[in-house]
Amino acid sequence: MNKQLTLIASSLIMAFSSPSLFAQDSVSQFDEIVVSGTRTEESIKNIPASVAKVTSEQMNKNLATDVKQALKYEPGVSVNGNGRFGMEDITIRGMKGSRVKVLVDGVEQPASYNPGADAMRKNSNNYEIDTLKAIEVNKGPTSTLYGSDALGGTVIMRTKNPEDLLNGESSHVGLKSGYASADDQYKLGVEAAKQIGDLETMIIYTYRNGHETDAYDTHDNSKGVTRKSADPLNIESHNVLAKAFYQINNANRIGFTGEYYTRSANGDILSRDGYSVMPGFTYTKTRGVDEDNRKRFGFEHEWLANNAVFDSLKWQVNWQQQHSQHDNYDHTDMFGNRNRYREGEDTSKQFDIQFAKAIELTQSRHKLTYGATIVNDEFDLNYIDYNVDNGTSKPGPTEVPKAKSEKRGVFIQDQIFMLNDKAVVTAGARYDEFEAKPDSNSGLEDHKSEAFTARLGAVYHWNDNFSTYAQYSQGFRAPTLYEMYYDKNNIAHGYIIKSNPNLKPEESNSYELGLRAENRIGNVTASVYYNDYSNFIQKVTTNSNNIDITTNENIDKARIYGAELSVNVWLDEIINAPMGTYAKVSVAYIDGEDKQTGKTLDTIAPLTSVVGVGYDAPNEAWGTALDVKMVAAKDNWQDKSNLNVAGYTVVDLTTYYHPVKNMTVRAGLFNALDKEYWQYQDLAGTNQTTDGIDRRSQPGRNFGINLNYDF
Repeated sequence: MNKQLTLIASSLIMAFSSPSLFAQDSVSQFDEIVVSGTRTEESIKNIPASVAKVTSEQMNKNLATDVKQALKYEPGVSVNGNGRFGMEDITIRGMKGSRVKVLVDGVEQPASYNPGADAMRKNSNNYEIDTLKAIEVNKGPTSTLYGSDALGGTVIMRTKNPEDLLNGESSHVGLKSGYASADDQYKLGVEAAKQIGDLETMIIYTYRNGHETDAYDTHDNSKGVTRKSADPLNIESHNVLAKAFYQINNANRIGFTGEYYTRSANGDILSRDGYSVMPGFTYTKTRGVDEDNRKRFGFEHEWLANNAVFDSLKWQVNWQQQHSQHDNYDHTDMFGNRNRYREGEDTSKQFDIQFAKAIELTQSRHKLTYGATIVNDEFDLNYIDYNVDNGTSKPGPTEVPKAKSEKRGVFIQDQIFMLNDKAVVTAGARYDEFEAKPDSNSGLEDHKSEAFTARLGAVYHWNDNFSTYAQYSQGFRAPTLYEMYYDKNNIAHGYIIKSNPNLKPEESNSYELGLRAENRIGNVTASVYYNDYSNFIQKVTTNSNNIDITTNENIDKARIYGAELSVNVWLDEIINAPMGTYAKVSVAYIDGEDKQTGKTLDTIAPLTSVVGVGYDAPNEAWGTALDVKMVAAKDNWQDKSNLNVAGYTVVDLTTYYHPVKNMTVRAGLFNALDKEYWQYQDLAGTNQTTDGIDRRSQPGRNFGINLNYDF
């Protein structure tokens, strides 16, 4: 794989290294603005790190219905989770879960909660992509900017503002509808925005109604672990996003945001029907009824002060609550008809303040950014076991006690532009404190920890069309409440799980080198990276008197390294194709291992590449694209008994058409060759048995169609 990637990279970079590449009259294609690289609006070309951006237009072109589909072509990034509980988390270059930070409009999102039992999940599946202006992915440690959990990277989702809908007009109304066959989902959305003087308002409502995402086999009506089709689900979601911004005067602007998302799902868990734990303990009549919702309210204020200390100030305060509840119905001979009710809730209050100051010196100019963040969280579980037959109930066995946590951080960053902006140096530092307090009735200890992280990177623009960059950055992750406070004494079943509130934060050091080049025929970006991780938290089990005693400890170390390449080419410039014809190629190679055992990490993705060709008519009336995603086999796991996952090639076709002004029709045919395949992350932890493998496969040939109309 190394030789294959090296050959591809060398050939493409050499092709872009002709003298014409560095012509001074070409227009830069790396001027796209992102905020995730510096916490301020900045061109990608000045950021010494790999930052990817998926815009709402790209999501629309690919007919994406969720975050997983929105990021499916992004090198080095994968979205995990399927089945009843939906999207679980995002993997960036081999890091997943709470090691990747997710923010929505600057609001920190809690990591998914998965205690391992099939009755309880609190997943991150409550984001409506039709509200998003863009998704930005900062690949690599970014704790100097965003604090804890940015150990492996950061995903920033930015929702639309009124000005994004108004586009310079005083009012806007838009309608959206669509259908996706993979989950038999219908969508209906409406968006409206209005400007009255200095007041701008907007509201976006999206309704979705569908079913489970298909496995490859959709016709298996059997029950039990050998079932090949996905378990049937009825899924419905509603999302409302409202914003209002008022320009008080030339220097001050305030804004209010409110969002409510709810997702309900219910269905028979047919794959579990007939599953037997022991004689007399066989599951039948298995059914799940789920309800997830997310609420947030926020206020923000921007002040263009232009004083000696800062030019601008932005502060915001937000309240957010994520709630998940699951009714798990089943029948066993031992317990009769029962309902295991599982409920979890995260409530947070967040404050963020950021200052910016521009300083002009004789030989350089500086963009100084500094500020502070405070995040207060409350986490609570409520488990109840109901005996439906006799109408009794009792508290269920919660894994983690009710707890509160607080994160406090201060940061500073300086972007230094030198040599007439040919060299851009970015230096930053941050100090964070983390504190956790479990409920006093739990008898568990409080936790306190701290971390200092730093970052130093530089971009050098050799000319207007070619630049290289290098960066060193640090990351950290405070231990989760689950890792510290899972405490369970079950001697009757032969095990004890002991809490450990003395865990230290996980740490990472990252090194990255990259280049960006372009000319009139296209552009190329390439990067290589090496990430070193320490103090990894891992379960350790010992045995005493035939009792397994498990606790979490900071014992593990890991390293991950890889390379990524992305190329975009205008075919009308190199082979005289019709104007508007283009091609693209991306390749992501990653490797790494547990430094204690030498075994490959399960989160290491196989070699992945995407090749695409497309056409956009010069009059923008229509366009089409063909994308081919190729993924190598995953045959190296930490546990050698894990089922190997075959490689695959999937072909997607999309098209759009503007029949009249303000109307867009989009259609897509996905997995056009009807390939049966599995994503590696869906089979992690699966042994060589084939029971249940088929229902974890991806959909066969499927299609989608969307219609948008703007008034």
